[in-house]
Amino acid sequence: MRAPGSGPGCGQGRDAVRLIGPIGTTASKQPPPARPVTANYPVTNSPVVPLATRRQIGRALLRWYKEHQRDLPWRKSGDPYAVWVSEIMLQQTRVESVREYYRRWMLAFPSLDLLAAASEQDVLRRWQGLGYYSRARNLHRAAQMVVAEWGGKLPKLPKELQRLPGIGPYSAGAIASIAFRQDVPIVDGNVVRVLCRLFALDTDPTRAPLKNTLWEIAESLIVKGQAGAFNQALMELGALVCTPQKPRCSDCPLSRVCEAHRLNRTASLPALPKAAAVTRVRNIAVVATRRSRVLVVQRPQDARRWPSMWEFPNMDVLTKTQIPSTINKLLAPLGLEIQDRKALMSFHHAVTRYRIEVEAFAATKISGKLRPRSAARWVHPDDLEELPMPAAQRRIARALEKSDL
Repeated sequence: MRAPGSGPGCGQGRDAVRLIGPIGTTASKQPPPARPVTANYPVTNSPVVPLATRRQIGRALLRWYKEHQRDLPWRKSGDPYAVWVSEIMLQQTRVESVREYYRRWMLAFPSLDLLAAASEQDVLRRWQGLGYYSRARNLHRAAQMVVAEWGGKLPKLPKELQRLPGIGPYSAGAIASIAFRQDVPIVDGNVVRVLCRLFALDTDPTRAPLKNTLWEIAESLIVKGQAGAFNQALMELGALVCTPQKPRCSDCPLSRVCEAHRLNRTASLPALPKAAAVTRVRNIAVVATRRSRVLVVQRPQDARRWPSMWEFPNMDVLTKTQIPSTINKLLAPLGLEIQDRKALMSFHHAVTRYRIEVEAFAATKISGKLRPRSAARWVHPDDLEELPMPAAQRRIARALEKSDL
């Protein structure tokens, strides 16, 4: 895939941009008509988007965005660091979930320098609950890299931004256009949906050639000098109006130019691959207590999930009949043996395609001595809040506050 902003299609420099297929129309040099936006070219399978039409789309979308954009905290700041943090948080996470995490993060790490100087454990703790913890680690590593190689100033060019951990073509385009006002495109899930419907593109947008074509289309539509606002408007339209289910076409500023709307195909576009089947998992956790302390274990740094985070000893089981033997085995590698236990809590938890049933047990009588150099330690329940823990483990920890253990 061509890097955002590279190549001849950036901005409004050409009369028409070749997209796909062998048939197209010639771009009009006449002034664009007034509102409403109307299609004046055969969009479906068309290789050309005329300049006049691109201008119509841009002006209509920017007008709509000015009136309907959400009041989001990161939009109030022109700080590139704030833009970067928000874009990483928003990857695979809903805006409403990000608001509070963003606020707390910026209180803890108000500058790139402070983030770079923080410990990984503190970074993970501030991120806990937001999920996809590799994003937090990459933010931390990237901040340290920016301090070391760019003097603490986030680079402006998309190709330089993509050198940083956790920043791909989308994030690079978002940061460059929003924070540095560069005329470069972005293509996220919302943009994919809007463009596939707008141009009735009915192949898989996650694969070539359409995956590459969408970047070319997004590049061709950029309003020169206003790429940041235009890119945000395109994403906002996908988030608020052109939604995955039941899009509000009557409220869309582009509905009269939208081919999916004209063909009554909004429900079938984009043609995304079938989602992975849900996998159900049963997990058993043990909360061992001794002298008003609870036992927690740190995951290895190279663990596939949640590396370096803390948790109560736990293990997946296939059937309920395995629970008793599993409980007895959980503490054995640490040099401990459970003498007595009782049910503490159970709940359901979701992580990507996994649906996890968690059953937690309190081990109220423990024998043995914790082996030295193990990854476990005894901590006071009040200190659990200072340890970074996966969401399900944090839920158990907070339940301890209400228990009589």
